[in-house]
Amino acid sequence: MNAAKEAFSEYLDEAKLDSRQIYFVNQIVEYIVQNGMLTDMSVLQEAPFTDKGSIVEVFDDLSVWMGIKRVIDSINGNAKAS
Repeated sequence: MNAAKEAFSEYLDEAKLDSRQIYFVNQIVEYIVQNGMLTDMSVLQEAPFTDKGSIVEVFDDLSVWMGIKRVIDSINGNAKAS
């Protein structure tokens, strides 16, 4: 859990994220902790991820979402390599 939170710390520690965005990132962290990686991005279109809105609704600045996606891709790459 700590490693996953550390990977997303840039997004969880920044004051510019609103509560819905922090919720979404925390759901990603929990998913990765439980499953080891997040390769099927379609799960992000289902509950609990969508409980506070879809990706497009939650991340109106898609550059923030693209940064989060890069973190997910990095975690997936590390998990596959080990």
